[in-house]
Amino acid sequence: MGVLDVEPQALKVLRTAEFAPYVVFIAAPDLSQIKGVNDESLERLLKESELLQQAYGHYFDLVIINNDIEETIRELQHAIERVSLEPQWVPVSWVY
Repeated sequence: MGVLDVEPQALKVLRTAEFAPYVVFIAAPDLSQIKGVNDESLERLLKESELLQQAYGHYFDLVIINNDIEETIRELQHAIERVSLEPQWVPVSWVY
């Protein structure tokens, strides 16, 4: 199993039977979780995260909100383990 960090536009190309991807989106933290931070770059990151979810959310199999990096890594490791061990849903067109 490979882990790729791709541009969102690549999801259209990669979402095929040949690759059979499991797509995890690491979303920006919830603004309410970040106390006392009023940074333009953070606000831009949050807005971009929302826009990506709106535009490409239908490609995501899992969304992890990155409120805590250690918890995010644990969730990602758990997802990788689950995908490796359990059967996953795939579009019928990938099977036939």
